[in-house]
Amino acid sequence: MHVTPGCSRKLFPLLSAALLFSPGCGAPAVNLAQQRTDALRAIEALRAGKFDRAATAAEEVASRSPENAYARLVRAVTRYKKAMHQLSTDVRTVAFGAVAARGFNHRYMRSSLTQAEEELAAVERDLAAVAAHPDLSVELCLACWEVDWNHNGRIDRMDRWLFQIERDAEGRRIPPDDPRRKPTFRFDHGDVYWARAFVSFQRAALDVLLAYRWTEIDRVFQLARGQRATITIRMEKPELVAEARRRILEGLSFADRTREAYLAEKDDDREWVPNPRQKSHPLPLPVDDRLYETWEAVVGDLRRLVEGKEGLSVEKVAQLGDHRWEHPPKGFIDVGRMLSRPKDIVLRIDDLKRLESAADVERALKSVLGEYYVRRMRASPITSRLDRMKREVQRGEETLERKLRYLFWLN
Repeated sequence: MHVTPGCSRKLFPLLSAALLFSPGCGAPAVNLAQQRTDALRAIEALRAGKFDRAATAAEEVASRSPENAYARLVRAVTRYKKAMHQLSTDVRTVAFGAVAARGFNHRYMRSSLTQAEEELAAVERDLAAVAAHPDLSVELCLACWEVDWNHNGRIDRMDRWLFQIERDAEGRRIPPDDPRRKPTFRFDHGDVYWARAFVSFQRAALDVLLAYRWTEIDRVFQLARGQRATITIRMEKPELVAEARRRILEGLSFADRTREAYLAEKDDDREWVPNPRQKSHPLPLPVDDRLYETWEAVVGDLRRLVEGKEGLSVEKVAQLGDHRWEHPPKGFIDVGRMLSRPKDIVLRIDDLKRLESAADVERALKSVLGEYYVRRMRASPITSRLDRMKREVQRGEETLERKLRYLFWLN
C-alpha cells in the first residue's frame, strides 16, 4: 500500500488502523524473501509436479500466515489444476452416460459446475492477494511435469508433449532430446494478471451455463427423423448472466493490466509473454509493437461488444468461413443485449435445418436469437481483424497453429 508522507491525524479511524500495516507509517515492509523461504517446500513440490504435496504444504503455510504470497500462489495453481481435472472428468462421465441412458444427468452436472465455480472463486481470491506483490516471481518448467492431462489413466506421450516446444522460431522441428523443448519460465507480476483474466473468463462461462435449465436438451435423443420439434432452454437465474457480464468485463480489465505490466517490465529473463524489447522468451513466437497494438485493440473490441456499443456483423462473420457467399446474410448479433436482457433459448429444429441460403440464415437467426438479432447496429471491427488473420494464414505469412497459440497465449 502506498501512503503519502505524514500519516495525518485527521484520517478516519478505520484508515488509520489500516495504515499500521503500511510502510508509510513506519511498519516494516513485506519481506518477500522470508515468505519465499517459509513456502519453499510448497514451491519445490510444485516445480516437481507433485501437486497434492504442494497443495498440502501451501495450505499449511497459508493457514498460519495468510499474508504469505508465495503460499497463496502455489495454492492457487494447485487448486486450479485439481478443479479443472475434476470438471473434465465429470463432463466426460456425464457425456458417456448420456449416450447410454439417452439423457444427461443434469443434477450431477449442475453440482459439478457449481463446485468448479466455487473453486475458481477461491483461486481468484488467492491470485488477488498475490497481485498485491509486484516483485514476486517463481520459476516453473511446465513441460517437466509428469501429469495425466488427458485422463486416460497413465502418463503417455501426449501428456509429456502438451507443454513442450516442438518447433523453433523458424518453424524447424526441435529434436526430442533438445533441452529447448522443456524451457523454464520465470512467472512474475504480469503473469498473475494473465492468470486472473483467464480465470475470470472461465467463471463467466460457468455462470452462463448455470443460469439456464438444460433438461429439455434430452429431447434431442428422443426426436424421430423428420419430426418437427421445438426445444426450449429455460432461463432460470438471470442474475448469473449479469454476473457473467461483470466477470467478462473484469477479465478484459485484467487483460489490459497484463499488457500494461508486460510493457513496463525492465528485466529480460525467460518471459512467459515478452514485450517487444525482451529477447529472453522460450516460446518461439515473434513479438513486436504491432502485436501489442492488436492485443489492445481486440480487448477494446470485445469490451464494446459486451457493453452493447457494437454488434457482430452477420455478413462479415459468414464470409470468414471457407464458403464465399454471393449474397451473404445481413443484420447484426447484439451480444451486449444477450448479456443484459437474458431470456429462454428456443431451438426450432426444422428452422435450423434450412440454412442453405442467406434468407434461411436470417430466418433461423431471427427464430433463435429473437431481439438479439437486429437489422442495424454499429459493426464491431473485430471481424475485420479476424479476416486479416485468415488472409495472413492463406498467404503463408503465418500458420494457423501459430495464430491459435497467440489466441491462447494472450488470453
